[in-house]
Amino acid sequence: MKTKTNNGFWRGGSSEGGQAIVMIAIVFLGLMMAIGLAVDAGQLYSARRTMQEAADAAAYAGAVVRYQQGSVATARAAAINDATLNGYTNGVGGFTVTVNAPPTSGLYSGNDRYVEVIISGTVRTALVPAQSSLSFVRVRGSAGAEPLNNQYAIMALDRLNTPAAFDVGSNADIHLTGGGILVNSMSNTAATSAQCTAGRFTVALPWGTDVNGNASGCFPPTGDGLDVGQPQQADPFAGFPKPSPTGMTVYSSANGTIDPGVYTREIGGAGNTLITLNPGIYILKDGINASGNADLVANPGGVFLFNTHSNYPGPFRPGTDTCGPINLSGNAATDLQAMTPAYVNTLPLGALERTYVNFLVYQDPVCTIDMTIAGNGAFIGTGTIYVPNARFVFDGNNATLTGSQLVAKTVEIQNGNITINFNPADTAQPILPRLSE
Repeated sequence: MKTKTNNGFWRGGSSEGGQAIVMIAIVFLGLMMAIGLAVDAGQLYSARRTMQEAADAAAYAGAVVRYQQGSVATARAAAINDATLNGYTNGVGGFTVTVNAPPTSGLYSGNDRYVEVIISGTVRTALVPAQSSLSFVRVRGSAGAEPLNNQYAIMALDRLNTPAAFDVGSNADIHLTGGGILVNSMSNTAATSAQCTAGRFTVALPWGTDVNGNASGCFPPTGDGLDVGQPQQADPFAGFPKPSPTGMTVYSSANGTIDPGVYTREIGGAGNTLITLNPGIYILKDGINASGNADLVANPGGVFLFNTHSNYPGPFRPGTDTCGPINLSGNAATDLQAMTPAYVNTLPLGALERTYVNFLVYQDPVCTIDMTIAGNGAFIGTGTIYVPNARFVFDGNNATLTGSQLVAKTVEIQNGNITINFNPADTAQPILPRLSE
């Protein structure tokens, strides 16, 4: 019913006024619900993000332990401790913390170089009941010690003003696929090449030659070409752990078929002899000398050769200690394969060999004696050759380094054919801890 006021206006009845109040209340309640849901969503998002960061940090802590050669059990303990430091302890506050090393799911399931951390629990919200599935949050973090591909098949590490830090002779043949060349020297003639015959010095796309200083001579137009003035790159294996001789057998001679261990006398022999290396780690205190035409062959499974000084593992004493050379020359046949993942996977978890998969030669940084491959013999090798403070000299007629790389202070390729099919999966790429999934 409507009534007319003294001013001539009509006034609505009380029933319409009540309807307006109800509508306002409904709208207000809807707004409150929307605000509440927004608050709840923010709480859930914040909680999930905090839990994810904690899971990632805990997994990374475990990965650092594995990178430092710690055991799987120690990696698990580190991950659990890190999660606790970030406010998440298994069975406390309604949260569950699960640490799997190796992971039980994901891309790296079963790989003991990785750690998986799962954090789950209910998050109390303003409007959603605590028992609702909307308030249950589960996150997963995974980290491991992964190989870092530096994309260089040959690296000349010398960072000084050193001329011809990478040097190619007129009779050399170089063919690289899968990776390029790095020359760190800042000299105006940091890289030099006298090989100007088309097709005898090739680098396949998309790789090229990167030089910090300048270059002279003929460099291949193939691939990405020559780039000078490029930034220097770090030594990818700086600080790489040295093998411990603890528990290894010490040998003072090497004849016939030999086993892994510490060798105090050089490995080598006279012509027409064969030295066969059983798979494993060899610590050499007097080097290898095949200049007497002795054939060197690694049995299936592969080897890791650590060339060091006579007082190892004690400190290097200048003027007293000596380092033997790695001299693979003469007319002998050399076929040395780095330890393969297939071989290492047959060993107990935590075995020292796992550190040196795909690593063929590691010369102790205190040793400055050249590594030489020369002569008319055949050299076949797989794995990384790392000579950080010495020259690598290649002066042979037959060599193939399949799935391999050369990393040395300086690199000199004088004569012969060197072919490198660089594959990061088959070389000892530097291992760094990082989040993986």
